[in-house]
Amino acid sequence: MDNSGFYLFLLFIFAVTMIGGWIPTIKDWSQKTFRMLISFCAGILLGAVFFHMVPEITEVLGRQIGFPVILGFLAIYVMEKFIMVHPCEEGHCDYHKIGLAAYAGIGFHSILDGVAIGAASMLNMSVVILLAVTIHKFPAALALSSILMKGGEFSSRKVLAYMVIFALITPAAAILSTFALEEFNPYPVGFALGVSAGTFLYISIGDLLPTVHEGDEKKLNNLICLSLGLVAMFLSMGTV
Repeated sequence: MDNSGFYLFLLFIFAVTMIGGWIPTIKDWSQKTFRMLISFCAGILLGAVFFHMVPEITEVLGRQIGFPVILGFLAIYVMEKFIMVHPCEEGHCDYHKIGLAAYAGIGFHSILDGVAIGAASMLNMSVVILLAVTIHKFPAALALSSILMKGGEFSSRKVLAYMVIFALITPAAAILSTFALEEFNPYPVGFALGVSAGTFLYISIGDLLPTVHEGDEKKLNNLICLSLGLVAMFLSMGTV
């Protein structure tokens, strides 16, 4: 991907994030639709990890592939156990802390998203990683904005200001990581992608996948959306 395409994708991620953050300031999101969207996102992330990222970095890291993956997995796991944040139906999760702690937690993962994009650009995996990041930035922004709105501490205008900063984190981290990885060395690039694969894995199975089983009726719709996400990433194996 050339530089112009790279920056266009970062602009797209910014726009998607802002749309997700803007919606809760004007209306409540349908829980049924939210569950289906989250289920699809879980499929996309799982597919990105197992159909694209792991096979690609295995060639670079070999038997050491497990170290960065478990590091990324545990980083988000520990973060959530202390800060208690993830993009589920925040209004119904009575064990989550509300407010700026949530902002810090999701913002931390956004930095890792940016590093993943920068590393992916070095291994010709930009489209896959950008898709995986984009597909979960929307619900993450939706959840974060909802947290801030439901906390009652901030006006809609102030929430949107916070969301602008949040939306800039991933593009900024992506640009900085490309400079840090400018002198291409496959091992640190592969390691960075391995860490990102671990974070994607935790988010999909720890945060998003349980949504497939939520709700009293029509869980099949959620399972179908999960499967569609997996199939989409499987079919893209030969094209991206």
